[in-house]
Amino acid sequence: MRNLTRPVDPSTEEISYREILTSIVKRFARLAGMTAALNVVRKIPGLSVDDEGNVLDYDTHDPLGTITLLIDQHEVLYGQSGRVLAQQAARPLATITGDKLLQGLGLSESPTIPMRLLLVDNHVLFREGLESLLGAQPDVRVVGQAGTMREAIALTRTVLPDLVLMNVPLPDSTGVDATRALLAVVPDIKIVIFAMHDDEEQLFEIIRAGAIGYLSWHVRSVELFGILQGVMRGEAGISGITARRILDEFARLPSYQADESATLTSREIQVLRELVSDASNQEIAKRLVISENTVKNHVRNVLVKLHFHSRRQAAEYARRHGLTTHPLDS
Repeated sequence: MRNLTRPVDPSTEEISYREILTSIVKRFARLAGMTAALNVVRKIPGLSVDDEGNVLDYDTHDPLGTITLLIDQHEVLYGQSGRVLAQQAARPLATITGDKLLQGLGLSESPTIPMRLLLVDNHVLFREGLESLLGAQPDVRVVGQAGTMREAIALTRTVLPDLVLMNVPLPDSTGVDATRALLAVVPDIKIVIFAMHDDEEQLFEIIRAGAIGYLSWHVRSVELFGILQGVMRGEAGISGITARRILDEFARLPSYQADESATLTSREIQVLRELVSDASNQEIAKRLVISENTVKNHVRNVLVKLHFHSRRQAAEYARRHGLTTHPLDS
């Protein structure tokens, strides 16, 4: 059990703990709604707020403990993304107190480099809403907006985003074609698709085309931010229900049924060649001068596109097709 009782550091007396608590509450009120934010507050002894999220009272004998409990409660309800969002809300005010308060709240780690995000959708209002929501996060930098596949390709070449969040279909392209076109421009880019309707056929086609995530419009804002953070760590950007559908689809496939019509990118072919020698992700990353997370993404894409369940199956496929050399494709 964590000991939350801490003496108030004299060096932090000028700081309004009330402001830090209010900042955390209002951050979640904006993302999840005031009702959800107030439900969290009610779980913290001695903490009370008004209808607008302003903190009225808290445990003045242990303000750091109150803040820590609030952050912990967000993690209980929303997972790691909840903790990260609460810490981000607390950081600006806590920073001016120096290292002691930052360490006490678990905020002493160096901030991560923001992900560079490109928004693609033909509805301007939808894009602007997403930019307002995601651009307010310290871990996100929206570097551009596009309304068509042609605009998205041009912007991708210019701004080199880490991740593309794309609503499909577009006026000049399907989700599958747009995904393939963007990956042809920047093979290492991560693409997450937004779709208005749950279309199982489209889901599998887009994943096979190389997208790393597929989300419906019903995703909540807190969940969306957590998923995008996961994508940047190399995880798949899908909900639990979608993951179950993908696994069920794989279970119906014969063990060695490769999709001979699948189109691999040049980088995926490079990674596939490396699998022949049973190289680890770390070894492949070193040889190709890319990150280990990027290798994981490419291996996953290769397995999905070729309908394989293991690296061994992919390696055997590469041998059968003569992909046993290691020249770096341009």
